Parts: sequence; structure tokens; C-alpha cells
Amino acid sequence: MPGDPPNLPSFFDDDGDDYGEESTVVDLGIDEAPEIPHYPALARFGPFEILGRIARGGMAEIYLAREPGSDGRARHVVLKRVLPEREDDAAFLQMFRDEAAMATRLYHPNICHVYECGEIESHTFMTLEWVYGATLRKLIRRAARADGIPVRIACHLIARIAGALDYVHGATGVDGRALDIIHRDVSPHNIMLGWDGRVKLLDFGIAKTSSDETDTEDGVLKGKYAYLAPEQARGERLDKRVDIFALGVVFYETLTCRPLYHRGGVLPTLDAILNEPVPSARAVAPHVPPQVDAILHRALRKRASDRYTSAGEMRDALDDYLRRHGGAVTPDEVSSFMEQIFGQEDRNPLPENAAKLTGSFQSLTGSLSMVSGSFGPFGQGGARPTSERAPQQTVTIPQPRPRAAAEEEESTAPLWPWLVLAVTAASAAAGGLTWWLLR
Repeated sequence: MPGDPPNLPSFFDDDGDDYGEESTVVDLGIDEAPEIPHYPALARFGPFEILGRIARGGMAEIYLAREPGSDGRARHVVLKRVLPEREDDAAFLQMFRDEAAMATRLYHPNICHVYECGEIESHTFMTLEWVYGATLRKLIRRAARADGIPVRIACHLIARIAGALDYVHGATGVDGRALDIIHRDVSPHNIMLGWDGRVKLLDFGIAKTSSDETDTEDGVLKGKYAYLAPEQARGERLDKRVDIFALGVVFYETLTCRPLYHRGGVLPTLDAILNEPVPSARAVAPHVPPQVDAILHRALRKRASDRYTSAGEMRDALDDYLRRHGGAVTPDEVSSFMEQIFGQEDRNPLPENAAKLTGSFQSLTGSLSMVSGSFGPFGQGGARPTSERAPQQTVTIPQPRPRAAAEEEESTAPLWPWLVLAVTAASAAAGGLTWWLLR
């Protein structure tokens, strides 16, 4: 592009000093409006200018990039690149490409769009829409320190994601046949809120379609444990209603600013999902109206047949409540609320991070192999150390501690090791979870 620095290092150069510090991960708050400062490019990746790293994962890394346009204007995109050491993993590459192929078919105002997927110099990548804002998880955490999230705004956010899921569930292929897409990872981590009030669902990394050649491997749980539907926890065949249950969990946490099923370990968490009564938000947040609690209660029913028949039906119920109680919520209302919760420092790079942007690209790429296991949410740091994610070897359920938000848990894990642990624990604790898992 005109005006670019003349000698930008290649994105593939990785021979600089190995700084290896988590502080090299920067969360950039840069909008695409014309008044945005022009941040210097740190490196090139094909036609893309790399501006800074957003997050690092065990299989891919995520960067904020600038892409030149045919009209001479550039747009900011998220660039997700497979780590070099994973380029030989055929199964992962296929999953990565399948995710992109699926997501590029989806056009909805409440879905983070995938622009393209390809290879540059044998490096696999995809580019996605960049949302300038914060995750719902971060909003819940911040709001928990204040007065919570207003019921009307909570209903609006969940209604918009329900609408996105309804669109996804009804998506068709080029032949007109239903794709039967199930997201399977609906959580506050995967919902982005723009500073302008936009609401976006992202991350179709473990979504499933009916056109896949092979079904999910038997005995494998996919999704963040605390948002799994009971039928997921039991390893049964899934349909779109698992996303409705997960959205119900998100709705509860948005209304109350408390985690619902997080119990500090995989087994206690699954036991709570399978065996605890359907919760009431009013029990911990009395300001929640009974009509809203009823919508939540239906989404969280243990039997899929008792839930909403579609995400669209849940959206309609929420929108109907809003119409009867003040009217539809506007993006400006969401934006104004976020202004109350977040400070200016949450929108702009901190001074020390801004300084890093002008440094050498080697300081950014020196630690590419030191990564976490999380693909998102954009702007969040790495996952917890492996030792912290070890499963509890008991089915005893600890009393939940009031917390501002949920800790992210492993996204994909084999079911059978937990069966072994459950059997081992059965001699010391009641076997409710063991019975469910062995059905």
C-alpha cells in the first residue's frame, strides 16, 4: 500500500530474540472509522499488514491485521493462522478448513462473518470480521462489580443471539438442502458486543453439520462443560436444542452475573447439569420479572422436548416481552450501558501496549510456540495452566461460590477417562453421575 514502511519483516521471519512473555499479547481497541490513528504495520502476511497479536492458541494464533481494499481504503480484519508446528496435522487442518467453509456461507447481522480461508507460502489462515468491543463474558464480570445488567438489555442481547442461532439452524447449502448446523459452543466467551451496540456470535470451530462425512466420535464431549446440555453430557445424538440450552445458561448468567453450573471440576459440573433442578434466576436476583424467569426456565429444561422448539421461538418470546415493557432495545442503549461499565482504557491500547506496537516484529513473534489452548475470545489472554484444568476425582458437588463470571473450561475432551474416574469415585460418593454416564 502507498505510504507503507519500506522494509517490513516477513510474517514468516521467526529468528529474533525469544522474549517469550505473556505481555507481548496485546488487546487492540482500534475502530475502522476514518479518524482512527494509523498504526504502523509490524510485518506482512501476503497482502495483509500485521498490526498486533490478539490471542494465542494451542493450534492457531490470532492477529489484528489491515487488509487493503480495491478502492484504496483498508479494513481491519482478524487473521487466524495455523501454527507452523500444526501444519502437518491433517485432521486439524481439515477441521480448520471445514470451519471456514461453513462460516463463509453464513450472512447474518448477529454473526461474526468469515471472509476467506487459504494458504500463503504454505501457511494456512482465515480472515474474519473484527468486532471492536468486548465479550459478553467481560461485560458480565464488570457488571457484577456494579449493579448488574439491566433485564431489558439482557433480554435484548440473548434475543439477538437466539435470532442468529435460528438462522444458523435453518441454513441451507447450495443445493437447497438443510445443513442442520449446530454451534455446540454457545457461551459468553463467544458473544462479542461492539462499542457501537452490535451483538455478534462467533467461533464455529466445533460446529457440526449434517453434510459432514463422519459424525462426532462416540464418547467425545465437545463444548465448554458448564454450557453442555444434559444430552451432550450423556453422549447422546444432538440436535439444535442443545444450543437453546446453552443459550439458557448464558441468559441466566447475564441476568444474575453469577455462574450457573461451574463447580470447579468436570464431574461436579456435569453432575449439576444432569441432576440439579431447573434453576430460577429470581432465587438469586429477585428483580428479574416472573415472565422473564419463565422464558429462562423453558430454555433450561432437562428434556430437549420440553424446551423451545427453535431458537426463533425463544427470540420471539424475548422480543414480545420487550415490546410489552418499554419497547425494543436499540444499539445506542447497549452502547450507553457499556460506556457506564467500561472505561476509556478498555477501548484503547494501554500506553505500554501502544509502545510495543512500534517495536520490532521479532519481539512479538519470538514466543509463538508458547501458546495456550484457547481460540477466543478475541482479546483475552491464554488459558489456565494444564495443572489447573485437571479433572476432580470425585462426584461430590461443592457449594458454588458467588463469582462474577465463569472460568473457561476445556473445549474438547474424551468422555471415557471421566467414566473411569467416576467409577473410581463411586465407592466414596453417590453414583448419580456415574449412572447417567454409563447409560
